[in-house]
Amino acid sequence: MPDATTNTEVQKSLQGLRDAAEAQGHDDELVVSLLREMTDLITKRQPRGGALSDEQVAFLIESGDFTEEEFAETEASLARGDLVKLERTTRLGAITDSLSVAEVAQVLSVDAARVRRRQAKGDLYAFLAGGKRRYPLWQFTGDPAQPVLPGLTVLVQGLPADMHPASIKGFMRTPQEDLRVDGERMTPVDWLLHGGDARALVSILGSFLQM
Repeated sequence: MPDATTNTEVQKSLQGLRDAAEAQGHDDELVVSLLREMTDLITKRQPRGGALSDEQVAFLIESGDFTEEEFAETEASLARGDLVKLERTTRLGAITDSLSVAEVAQVLSVDAARVRRRQAKGDLYAFLAGGKRRYPLWQFTGDPAQPVLPGLTVLVQGLPADMHPASIKGFMRTPQEDLRVDGERMTPVDWLLHGGDARALVSILGSFLQM
């Protein structure tokens, strides 16, 4: 069971995320998802003695925040509890950085039923959090003429089914060695915005997960 210190940290993390959600104008559904996800994280049994589980190590590396070498250098401090806090913040941050069905409907100027159909066809990426379907912001451009990333359908259909939404978010917003324009590394989001082939992203993900 989590101790009092852990619960206090959890409450602070949740309050910060809720404040951020309200500041960004998200609807009440986001708070519900955060509360349910936080409850799940609180009740998760942590490894004995603060040791790192294989799943936690893989999550940090897949998220794009660490290479294997960087992780090895910081493992000691993470084992003291930093990893739990980072994992919690990263996972809940993925929820905060997303939209509800109703919010996506407004962005795309369609009804909620059309949003769900597009997601079911693989034209939009969504994940479940606290029983609610959430649509990550990284796939939307902010341009009414082209509100979703070009090539998104190809990317969505090629995303590994078991890859956590937070890891996908980290990948999409992290410059990749194999994505270069004029010698400069690009994030997958910028790559697609500049007309890059979405199949290159699928290939990178496939190679990454096989390492």
